[in-house]
Amino acid sequence: MFRTTNEAINYGLLAGTKDRRRLAELRKEFIGQTDRALDRGQLDLASMFATQAQFCREALEAEILDARVSEMFQRARV
Repeated sequence: MFRTTNEAINYGLLAGTKDRRRLAELRKEFIGQTDRALDRGQLDLASMFATQAQFCREALEAEILDARVSEMFQRARV
């Protein structure tokens, strides 16, 4: 799915309502997969699912994250 935070944020900034619903559903699925992998002791697999859940969250919160990053860069320039 996503390979980086930047990829997730860029996708989220362009996502429509249907895409945002899909991301929310995928996030729930990834969280469930993480829990099931942890129950089986499959830590590598659990970390992969957890990372994808995090990327989905970042895509869903893209506008907020983008604004925070812009604000940090503005402060650094001053």
